[in-house]
Amino acid sequence: MIESMRYTLCRVVNKRARYYRLSSYKTLFYEYLLEIEYGSMKNKKPTRIIREYFSTLESLSKKRSQIIEQKMKKGYECYG
Repeated sequence: MIESMRYTLCRVVNKRARYYRLSSYKTLFYEYLLEIEYGSMKNKKPTRIIREYFSTLESLSKKRSQIIEQKMKKGYECYG
């Protein structure tokens, strides 16, 4: 099993580069963490970081796939 995974989605709108980064990790307590970070490429700090915990890898994978699908419909391109 992979201990951690990271996907980065990017798009440019009105000459502004935006990113959406999804990172998933296995925790010490046998849970799975999905960390969602997004913001502008020109800023050093992200606009927001959201952390969600899941009891199974399948539920984390389902949520991650839903987010990637939604963002790609909005024009983001996936790197990762």
